[in-house]
Amino acid sequence: MSYNPDLANYDPQAFALAAHNVWVTRVCQLCPCIIFCYDYLLTLDREVEFIWRRPMRFSNILYIIVRFGGGALIFLSASAFMSKHTSKEVCFCSLFLNIQGWPSFCILWAVQLILQLRVYALYRRSLAVLIAMAVGFTMEVIVMSIFLGIGMAENTNTNKPMPNIRICAVTHAPPVLAYVWLPDIVFGTFLFVLAGRIGFKRGRFGFNIFRMERKDLVDALVYGNLHYFFCILVANVVNTGIWQGLGFSWFEAPEGFAAVIEIVLGCRMVLDLNSAVSDSDGLRLLDSFPLRDSFGVREGPSTLYSAVSTYDLETPQGQHRHTQEIELASPTSPESGESSRVLIEGANELCSSPLPTVVH
Repeated sequence: MSYNPDLANYDPQAFALAAHNVWVTRVCQLCPCIIFCYDYLLTLDREVEFIWRRPMRFSNILYIIVRFGGGALIFLSASAFMSKHTSKEVCFCSLFLNIQGWPSFCILWAVQLILQLRVYALYRRSLAVLIAMAVGFTMEVIVMSIFLGIGMAENTNTNKPMPNIRICAVTHAPPVLAYVWLPDIVFGTFLFVLAGRIGFKRGRFGFNIFRMERKDLVDALVYGNLHYFFCILVANVVNTGIWQGLGFSWFEAPEGFAAVIEIVLGCRMVLDLNSAVSDSDGLRLLDSFPLRDSFGVREGPSTLYSAVSTYDLETPQGQHRHTQEIELASPTSPESGESSRVLIEGANELCSSPLPTVVH
């Protein structure tokens, strides 16, 4: 081993800490790649069935962006930190570290669009909810972009934190960069409250809101949003804590895990919703408004039954599904070119038959 005189100017403890930091960062960048591949293999059959064999819709486009765009970002980031070629020059490291955050945020915002579509469906195309989400989402994008822009403009980077150690690393960053995840936490909490309100209003939680049971379309919408919120909240809080507490030398360690959590949950929300629609027995839970195209629901016959909200009632004969509000929509009806609607109301009555009766 050749002697390097530059090592004499460094404290051995600081050198060991820097080497440990590099090792942890590379391991933390490699693990999300393994998680991504494992999850992709688990969901490949459903992806083929619900994404590639269906007509291309907005939710399918978001799925492709999140799955493959996010996957490419994870592998490129891991390759950049694992390879020594990226850190040959400081300018390469500065370019990579400055542009790395923007694709990550684009994936995050794409997943949040999926969340907003689901909340929009839960509230039956409520204009007030749509405006509130649009305003909140716009403010989140602006604030996060400002924080990231300030951080990228004021941080300093290096390709050699210690002699004989080559890796792209941040040597200084403004304090505001540690709070870049705060707008995402706030807006995510807002979406959580909207979804949670529907869940509590319909009495769907029982004693355990973390149950994985999804009996119908509303279950898939509510529980998918709530599970996403809690998982991504933990990831963002950990990110903020590490960035604020451990300093800029650990900025890249948790990044890969937060990204893969967003990708996995975002893709599974699309697949789970399509599974819930396809596996519904009895009354088909098909949305009779144009938003159904966004979720990739199969085209039904000329008469579509849209279950806006359902809940289960215990009866002496067993457990039956009761539909609170059913719309009978006939898009192809020749009468005045409008869909006829028949509402069946009985939210406070028990079902006497296994299936609700639809009045034509």
